[in-house]
Amino acid sequence: MDNSFLPPVSKRSKQFTTLNGVGHRGRMRAKLLQKGGQALEDYELLEMLLYLVIPRRDTKPLAKHLMNSFGSLDGLFSAPAEQLEKEKISQEFIQVIDFLKQITERLILPDFNNRPSLKCWKDVIVYLNEYPLEKEAHNKNMLRLLFLNNQQKLICDEYIIHQNTKAISEIIQKALNLYATHLITIYYGFGNEFTSLMRKNETKFAMMLQSSAHHFDLSIGDHIICFDSEYFSVLKNTNFNL
Repeated sequence: MDNSFLPPVSKRSKQFTTLNGVGHRGRMRAKLLQKGGQALEDYELLEMLLYLVIPRRDTKPLAKHLMNSFGSLDGLFSAPAEQLEKEKISQEFIQVIDFLKQITERLILPDFNNRPSLKCWKDVIVYLNEYPLEKEAHNKNMLRLLFLNNQQKLICDEYIIHQNTKAISEIIQKALNLYATHLITIYYGFGNEFTSLMRKNETKFAMMLQSSAHHFDLSIGDHIICFDSEYFSVLKNTNFNL
C-alpha cells in the first residue's frame, strides 16, 4: 500500500516556478468580495487562510511553496503533523488545519440527530445485527470500534486488525481525533470454539484499554466478544443473542 502523503499525479495542482508576490492582500480581498471564493485558485484560498496566523507578511510565497510540497490542498490537509512540521509550518497553522479537518468531517457526516444512540446493551446488539461485519472481514481477527459522542450517539464505526494490547494507543488516538467521549469495542473471534484463553486475553485487553482511556476522559462502555452470532460482554460478564 502506498502511504505517501502526496496525492496521485493526476490530482496534483500545477507546480509554481516563482514564489514571489507583492501587495497581494488588498487585491485578494477585493477579488474575493467582487467575484466570490469560486474565482480563487487553490493556492489563493490557502494564501488567505494563512492570513489568520501571519498578519503582517505576504503569504503568497508560502502558499505556493506548500502547494509545491504537498501537491494539492487535499495533500496538505491530509498530511500528518510530523510532515507539516518538517515544512517549518507554525504550530498555530497546524492547529488551524486540524480544526478545519474536524469541522469538515462533521459537516459531511449525516445529521447527528439521525444517528443511532447506543446507550444500553440492547441498543448495541440491535445495531450490530443491523450492520453486521463485512463479508471480506470474516475469518480474521477483527476489532470493531464504535466511537460515541457525549450523548452516546455514534460518531464513527470502523474496523482494525486486533493486535491485543498493542492496539490500545492507536485506538485512543483515533478517539481523540474524533473528539469521542465514549467507546465500545467488539472483537470478532473465528475458529471452532469460544475458548477460555480467548476470554482471558480479551478480558486483559478490556481492562488495559479501560485503564489507559481513563487518563484521556474516554469512557469504555463495553468490550464485546462476538462468536458464532452470539455476543459476550467482557465488562458486564453476560451473554446476549437476538
